[in-house]
Amino acid sequence: MKSRMIRLTVLIVAVAFLPALMHAQMAIKTPLFRVDVPFAFMAGGAHLPAGSYIVSHVDPYLIQIETQDGRARALVHVAIQNNGSETPTKLVFNKYGDQYFLAQVWTEQDSQIHHCTKCRAEKILAAQARAPEQTIVLARK
Repeated sequence: MKSRMIRLTVLIVAVAFLPALMHAQMAIKTPLFRVDVPFAFMAGGAHLPAGSYIVSHVDPYLIQIETQDGRARALVHVAIQNNGSETPTKLVFNKYGDQYFLAQVWTEQDSQIHHCTKCRAEKILAAQARAPEQTIVLARK
């Protein structure tokens, strides 16, 4: 009898929280732009291949970059800075040797720079190397 009550309680709690969990899983993404990245890179700790990407806002401090076919994606935490000038939409990468890391996402429509949080691999390379080279990839028009 006691185990039935526990199962029933767990079931009721699970059903009560199911809508909230489903909403969290189906977070609305706001597409920002499309971009063709000609090299493999890291973003948010994930390795991504060269290819065509859709960059989206998941929330104000979280950006998703996903291949157009949906096979590869990364979530990147960002800090936002207002740019104050009209600068084209672009991705800025830090390059250490032959490795690229997503560093910034510039968005023309809201004049913001989204500074990406560095993953552990980039922090290690940054500690060992001199200042990285920067590589810019412009968004598609």
